[in-house]
Amino acid sequence: MKIKTTAIAMAVAGTVAAPITVQADASEVYASARVGVEYVDNADIADFNIRSFSSRFGAKGETDLGNGMTGYGHYEWDVDLGADTDGGTIGLRHRYVGVKGDFGNVYVGQTYHAFYNHVVGPADPAYWNSGFAMIDYNGRRDKFVTYASAAGAVSWAVSAGVGREAEEDTPDEIEIGVSFPIGDTTLGLGLHNTAADADDGTGSPIGNSSDEDVVGVMWSGIGIGDASLAVGFQTQDDDTGYNFALTSGGFYFVGEFESIDDDSQGAGAGTDPGGFTLGYEQTLGRKTKMWYEIHSLDADTGDSDDDTTAFQAVLRYDII
Repeated sequence: MKIKTTAIAMAVAGTVAAPITVQADASEVYASARVGVEYVDNADIADFNIRSFSSRFGAKGETDLGNGMTGYGHYEWDVDLGADTDGGTIGLRHRYVGVKGDFGNVYVGQTYHAFYNHVVGPADPAYWNSGFAMIDYNGRRDKFVTYASAAGAVSWAVSAGVGREAEEDTPDEIEIGVSFPIGDTTLGLGLHNTAADADDGTGSPIGNSSDEDVVGVMWSGIGIGDASLAVGFQTQDDDTGYNFALTSGGFYFVGEFESIDDDSQGAGAGTDPGGFTLGYEQTLGRKTKMWYEIHSLDADTGDSDDDTTAFQAVLRYDII
């Protein structure tokens, strides 16, 4: 009797698990554990720590809708958000759905949008130390809808941020990006615009906590021997920022510099923060990598305790 019951249970379990296995083999379900050692010298504290660096799991997929259209969706969770202190919680990294076809690509939710994709991403190879001295490092943003398209080698996108915090009917924020080739390189242009009433001083703060527009330029794919260089520039009112990323093989070297005017609304007004990040990604074998980063940031506040020196050595294993 026990043998028969066990056989039935195994058959039922196999029937239920089969679709999940198929989905995992189709790379629709994935997980990546990223844990390592970190040294940080900041705010008069220098200490080592073992922590997670955005270990994650997610699910993504797409479906042929016919007529040349494809529907798709993606969810990704940071499973150790805040784990550098005590405990840690689960947080969202990506949450979006979209439809793409000959007309272009429309997606809505939390992910990278127009400004990041065209004038930030090409110079953002670092695993961990990025955007510390950049006017508008917006990364993954929620409550945005984006339309992206291309004609030949020219691509463009428009993103609108919409939330319930503002009472006006217009979008709270607008991002516009366009990229086009110049020889073997690519030039990207971007604009991040605040709410429609920004000119009266009541717009939503963006960039360096100001309601003024941010304009960005990115020139990427510049060949220097076996290396590739990307150079970016951003400006907001009287603030300016420059950044670059030099990559070769598994190595990358990133620099970020700002000049913040005295009239800026942001913290640290009248300063010129800047820093460097040197990193290396090492493949150890199938599904297993190590990455290392050394980071130095000068906050230019006149107080050395505000400066940061950091080092990370992290083991990454892609579970599924």
